[in-house]
Amino acid sequence: MTGDGRALPQEKPPQEKHLSHGTLLFSALQHIAIIAPIGLVFPLLVLRAADAGFALQEAVITASLLALGIGNILLCLRGRRLGSGYLCPAVFTAAYLPASLAAADTGGLSLVFGMTIFAGLCEVAFSFLLRRLRAYLPAEIAGLAVVMIGLILGFMGFRLMLGLDSHGDFCEGVSDSHAVALGVLALALLIVLNVWGRGVFKLFAGLICIGVIYPLAAVLGQVELPAGQQLSLVGLVDLPNLPYLLPSFDVTLAVPFMIGALACALRATGDITTCQRIADESWVRPDMDSIARGVRADGLATACAGLLGAVGLNSFSSSIGLSQATGIIQRRVGLAIGGLFFVLALSPDIVMLAIGMPQALTGAILVFSSAFILSNGLSIIVARLLDARRILTIGVALIFGLSHDVFPEFYDHFPLWLKSISGSSLVVALVLALVLNALFRIGVKRTAELELPLDSSLLPQLVTFCREQGALWGARRDVIERLAAGLTEAGELALARGSEGRPLKLHVNYDEFRIRANLEFTAADPDSETALRSPDSTARTQPGEDGLEYRLMRHFADSVRMAENQGQQKVILVFET
Repeated sequence: MTGDGRALPQEKPPQEKHLSHGTLLFSALQHIAIIAPIGLVFPLLVLRAADAGFALQEAVITASLLALGIGNILLCLRGRRLGSGYLCPAVFTAAYLPASLAAADTGGLSLVFGMTIFAGLCEVAFSFLLRRLRAYLPAEIAGLAVVMIGLILGFMGFRLMLGLDSHGDFCEGVSDSHAVALGVLALALLIVLNVWGRGVFKLFAGLICIGVIYPLAAVLGQVELPAGQQLSLVGLVDLPNLPYLLPSFDVTLAVPFMIGALACALRATGDITTCQRIADESWVRPDMDSIARGVRADGLATACAGLLGAVGLNSFSSSIGLSQATGIIQRRVGLAIGGLFFVLALSPDIVMLAIGMPQALTGAILVFSSAFILSNGLSIIVARLLDARRILTIGVALIFGLSHDVFPEFYDHFPLWLKSISGSSLVVALVLALVLNALFRIGVKRTAELELPLDSSLLPQLVTFCREQGALWGARRDVIERLAAGLTEAGELALARGSEGRPLKLHVNYDEFRIRANLEFTAADPDSETALRSPDSTARTQPGEDGLEYRLMRHFADSVRMAENQGQQKVILVFET
């Protein structure tokens, strides 16, 4: 309130603060520079698998640019039912790539578009079930999905970069070393710019690589534009031409696309959580409402992409990392990104350049980006404490998933009904991980009890107990460390105030949203003036150790309550997960 009684204006959250027009435009261009080179690779791969003609390729790339515009706007909206409310850009994803390639091979682009619409609707449905499915979709499975996507991209990029077919032999037309040299040079340039580059050189590594390698490839005859087509600076703007194909549906591909939608929902959940942490320095727990709206927008963007004639979209972790690095996290940057993609869709030359991108350059970009995707996936997995059950879940699922690419002939002999859940390494890994996770939940208690004497062994045993239970539950490592620290402070209090020879009783309850720890011990002298009081108690708070220890426990726990009843002292700690 001001001195005259008027209310002070409420400060806007960081993602809603004002940006100058110049900063807004420059920031949007930075994001486009890292979205476009990687994002347009996936539509090109599907187009080549479908053996599409030039006119159809041009229409699909135009539709892809429009879909990127719609997707970025939807994800960055802040509505009551739609949009994450943060700067969370969108890009075409590898999660749908194996299924899309299979659809392109069996039913052409109309089947790709129809199944993409189906996948988007599946992700929208998942957004309404996130809270209920949280126990069955733990973070380590989300990390496994990201790892498998990184491996798929890496292997595919390796083949494209070196001009290899699926059997490891050089493709026809790659007998000369020009294509191989271009791929190796492109990857080397990307690595040099990213590792040793500074400022704009590191920030625009992908764009600089394309600007150097693309003209060199044209000189060496590695750029293949359709006959009679050439770049022209006369018609810079043209009305978009879309692929008017009637979407189709194939039930045998339903499971692979559904698994892809689940992987996208899990990745969007992680990306939006990261956005929340960047925007709020006092962040404690994920805002599930914002996440649900963001996942819903992600699914709707994919459905819109299928309707336009493009492949599936997902949130883009690299763009979120860029926003964190630059400090520009205003969500209106995402709206500007969407608008600029609409403008790019009107340029025939941009579409032509995308269609003519050499495969070696495409492969180098895929290998480069796969390294960071793998790193993100592994970091998600190790952020959780893992016991034998979870280690087996991830390890066995990963091995079986990789076996699909190593021994494809084995899976070719599966009956038709089983091929729907073994169509790609990503599907095999995720289906097996979900089954094992559900199976291993049998017998895992969500409550744990411990009774210990008040002696010098108390504190180490409390820490060991927390870590063992955390691994069994698969809780986040940082939450368990906070639990151990909070219980250590409560144990110190019990050692100082408790009656020697009487045990300390600990009861811990865990669900997917919080950990509640009840610690109880007998006071040495219930009638003492130092009887335990919480600072927010209605009774008088005693000075000294109690106030300090309460503040230390409150530093680690989200909620602390202390009570005393007939000489029994109770401390209740709650940790949001």
